[in-house]
Amino acid sequence: MLKGISTREDALLAIEHGVDVVYVSNHGGRQLDHSIASTSALVEVVDAVKGRAKVLVDGGFCRGTDIAKAIALGADGVGLGRMMYFALAAAGAVERMLERLVEEYRVALGLLGVHSGAQLNQSYIHHVEAIQHETALLSAFPLLKEVELD
Repeated sequence: MLKGISTREDALLAIEHGVDVVYVSNHGGRQLDHSIASTSALVEVVDAVKGRAKVLVDGGFCRGTDIAKAIALGADGVGLGRMMYFALAAAGAVERMLERLVEEYRVALGLLGVHSGAQLNQSYIHHVEAIQHETALLSAFPLLKEVELD
């Protein structure tokens, strides 16, 4: 397993070197706060892998609907590390958190009209244009720029 894949080229290199599981991750966006979102990289990586390896993904998945989206985009599995921390902080409510995720996932599948995640594909995802924003404002280390005053 190789974690931290976010480009087609890296996925192909991993496959060439015998990696069985390609793990799409931007490490929570903490190391490189301007890195591509995992869901944005997922489609490109799945396309490059072409079934030659399993594809896992993590990065901001917090709801059952997030899991359904990742599966529809081609992920074989979804990492939910941050959710475990939240549940542990809430008096150790890990079991309840997992129950809610499963229920949300089941409801999402039902609303999509499918019985299992295996029936999902990219046709269930509506892509929208990326939201343009000043990334420097969202950075852990914002770049200061001059502001013109009227």
